Amino acid sequence: MSPDTDTFFKRTKRLFFDKKFLHYLWTSIFISVLNIVFLYVFIDILGIPTIISSTAVIGSTFIIRYILFDFFKVL
Repeated sequence: MSPDTDTFFKRTKRLFFDKKFLHYLWTSIFISVLNIVFLYVFIDILGIPTIISSTAVIGSTFIIRYILFDFFKVL
């Protein structure tokens, strides 16, 4: 490997194994799953119209995402 490639791998490893990135990763996955579950519950189980459910769920998970990012100092 050339020195440039070695430096690239070191920078990439440092970036992706950073604590902030791992918090960002699991928080984003958690919010995505939460969106799917809440939309399923609101639309299919509770029978709330799609436009109202999607607006409420996306808006609330956006706020939850911001709170989690701020709590873990990812921002």
